[in-house]
Amino acid sequence: MLNKEQKNSPAILSVSQLNKNAKLSLEKKFNNVWVKGEISEFTNYKQSGHWYFTLKDENASINCVMFKFKNSYLKNIPEIGDEIILKGNISLFEAQGRFQFIAEALEYSGEGDLLKAYENLKKKLLLEGLFEESFKKVIPSKPMHIGVVSSPSGAVIQDIRNILERRAPLSKVTLSPSLVQGEKADDQIIKALEMLTTFNESYKIDLIIIARGGGSLEDLWCFNSEKLARKIYSLEIPIISAIGHETDFTICDLVSDLRAPTPSSAAEIISQEHSNFFDRLIDLKRNGLFSLQKNFSNKKNFLKQNLNIFNKVDLNLDQKSLRLDENQNRFTYLQKENLNSKNLLLSKFILNLKDKNPFSKLSSQKADLSNMVLIYKNSFFTNFSEKRNIIKTLISKLNAFSPLAVLSRGYTVTTKNDELLESSILTKGDEIKTRTEKTIISSEIIDINEID
Repeated sequence: MLNKEQKNSPAILSVSQLNKNAKLSLEKKFNNVWVKGEISEFTNYKQSGHWYFTLKDENASINCVMFKFKNSYLKNIPEIGDEIILKGNISLFEAQGRFQFIAEALEYSGEGDLLKAYENLKKKLLLEGLFEESFKKVIPSKPMHIGVVSSPSGAVIQDIRNILERRAPLSKVTLSPSLVQGEKADDQIIKALEMLTTFNESYKIDLIIIARGGGSLEDLWCFNSEKLARKIYSLEIPIISAIGHETDFTICDLVSDLRAPTPSSAAEIISQEHSNFFDRLIDLKRNGLFSLQKNFSNKKNFLKQNLNIFNKVDLNLDQKSLRLDENQNRFTYLQKENLNSKNLLLSKFILNLKDKNPFSKLSSQKADLSNMVLIYKNSFFTNFSEKRNIIKTLISKLNAFSPLAVLSRGYTVTTKNDELLESSILTKGDEIKTRTEKTIISSEIIDINEID
């Protein structure tokens, strides 16, 4: 028989009832909680797919379970020693009176699931040698045909085109469109690379840029694909990875032949030599113009010197003409004087020889005088004509030696590095300059044929 105290005491529970009530209390109070710790034991039951493990800190531990329908979404299987964060509920296994944590979500402390997968793949490919510098291909200094794998609708491809049009206008860009985000993006990127490889068989591609703007780790996850990394490693065309911003690193960056901080940086890197080439062309143009102006100035001074000589010849011609006029005036004067003297003598003869007929002698003297005048005039004009012809010849020679006169007759002057071709060693690809009367033509030698 129970005494009075026993009749007033609470109801006595069985072990099963106690465990059941404890389970309900635990699940109600510790529902949807987060817990952090280190994995000290781990068992993966292959048949069921469930994970059983122990989570501990420096003072305590707790048994945990994560069923298959929850852990199948994770990319990596945890290992002993991993620091993890669990989300789930506290429950109690009634049959043994042992409580445990039922995990619904798992993240790696400080990294997360994606970072864990990234580090695992990075270590795997590093051990295989896919990141070795000795296997990386040389990036061409002046690529003329650039393949780009990127989204056709994003700003990235437009930025690349704008930079190359400004810095390397002679280059060509071929876009192989692809998704750059999402679960199937890595497969599309691989197909885009294969399209460029096929295109390379007919139209040589110097290098390929894989480009995308910045984003979160999840956004850029397609570039951490193992399939994509092995595809990049197998390509014969040099690859530049231009993914995200300067602080973003992906597996694609590590396996590519060169990593650019941003897509714009990739375009600037490959166009650097193009830009330097156009700068050199500008310098050559400036130097060539200076050389041409200097040469023209020298020719101009030479022409002035010849013109001074010609002016001196003209001055001598004027002096000759003046002297000729003086001689002619003197001759006329002497002729008149002589005629006056003869007339005076004739008058004397007429006076002294009235009885003689002087007409025959006078007629003979007039004939002699006329012959003398004619001979003198002929001699004078002959000499004058010869002097004039000599002067004309000199003028013609001066014109013949004038460089501009030679060019005006259809001749040209061709130089290499401001030297006449006779003193130059010509090779294919040399740049030569041809001067006509009014133009200067720049040419490149594509063939040299000797004439027997």
